[in-house]
Amino acid sequence: MTTVRELITEAFNRTNLVPRKRDLPSDMFTSGLILFKGLLQEYSIKDYVVAYQNEVDFFPQENILVGDGEAADVSAPKIVCPKSVLYQPNTSIDWTPMNFISYQQFYSDSYSDYIATWLPVNTNLFKLIFKPRFVAQNRKCKLIYNIEMELNDNDVISLPTPYIELLTRALAYKLCIEYPRVDQTKVQQLKDEKEDLEKSVMAQNSSNKILTREGQYRGSLLSRFDSGAFIW
Repeated sequence: MTTVRELITEAFNRTNLVPRKRDLPSDMFTSGLILFKGLLQEYSIKDYVVAYQNEVDFFPQENILVGDGEAADVSAPKIVCPKSVLYQPNTSIDWTPMNFISYQQFYSDSYSDYIATWLPVNTNLFKLIFKPRFVAQNRKCKLIYNIEMELNDNDVISLPTPYIELLTRALAYKLCIEYPRVDQTKVQQLKDEKEDLEKSVMAQNSSNKILTREGQYRGSLLSRFDSGAFIW
């Protein structure tokens, strides 16, 4: 088992900022913890850590709030990003995917009724918007969403080894940016290791897809909020 503190310490060790035989100073641990939490959010949004996903079923409205708190029409605890919506056709046990369309395109008549869009409302709260004619069909929907990864200090990170290694390498690289005195050769090495493992994890995740029938939609997809660049 690996704790958050152990991972952060290991990341500092790999940068050579803190030798393995030396205790990690408290101010450096605090900096590492801040970067680690940002990394968790970034990787959750990018679908690198698919273990932190959940689903909720609901019947659609033209505007429906999904997330945490009393304001939510549909409870989706710790939602950090909607990923996909599916609906259940009449007399079927299967699910058919709907595409998310950008808010700017949603009201165009170029698209069918089998689309949806979303807008962030507050922390862990999102508004889903559906076409009126689709809502009138009263078909059950399923939202797949990424959930917030909340880990602190001595919490155990309950993830398989490849994900622990990915988080360690990625944090080590971010620490190099935070503390620019690290040798540039070491920085490039850590960056290459991080990118290699990201590709490996994404390749593994590519087989973890929902199998559904083809949906009734066309047009461009919503930019999937995947960059994570806003965090930094």
